Amino acid sequence: MKMNKRNYMVLVVLALIFMTPGLTAYLYYRHPQWLGTTTTNKGELLQPAVLVPAMSSNNKWRLLLWSPGDCGVTCLNQLDKLARIRLALGRRLYGVEQWLILADNTKALPESLRNSFKEQDIHFLRLSQEQRQSLAILKPEARVFIANPDNYLVLSYALTASSQDIFHDLKQLLSTA
Repeated sequence: MKMNKRNYMVLVVLALIFMTPGLTAYLYYRHPQWLGTTTTNKGELLQPAVLVPAMSSNNKWRLLLWSPGDCGVTCLNQLDKLARIRLALGRRLYGVEQWLILADNTKALPESLRNSFKEQDIHFLRLSQEQRQSLAILKPEARVFIANPDNYLVLSYALTASSQDIFHDLKQLLSTA
């Protein structure tokens, strides 16, 4: 009789040992928040994504620099930083465009600067007051955005964001697209 009870206990323990991983996986599947953070992006994910209707549509991702004021030294340094990020993508740089977005009430860009932008394949766009109001994400401070090929802003960064962080997120997006 004792042997039967002992065999039964061994069987129960073995069943529990083999069922535990499956039950644990099921519980984590049903409650993913128990695992903690699941994001790998370094930028601020925009929920919901914001449509920029003023840009032409094509099949390229975009690195955008929003500069609410004139494009001064800080703006030019940031554009250089974004150009280097794009260049670091290697062969995938052809799938990414670089844009400068300005308010329409800023000074006109000098001809030499526009020619330089054209040589470096940097596009620029001026947004009217109505367009800026429809894009509530465009605050009075400059920011960097990543936009998907459908013209939706999906990630946002402060100007102080690391180039590595922007590069990491852009590379991740390009590899999943």
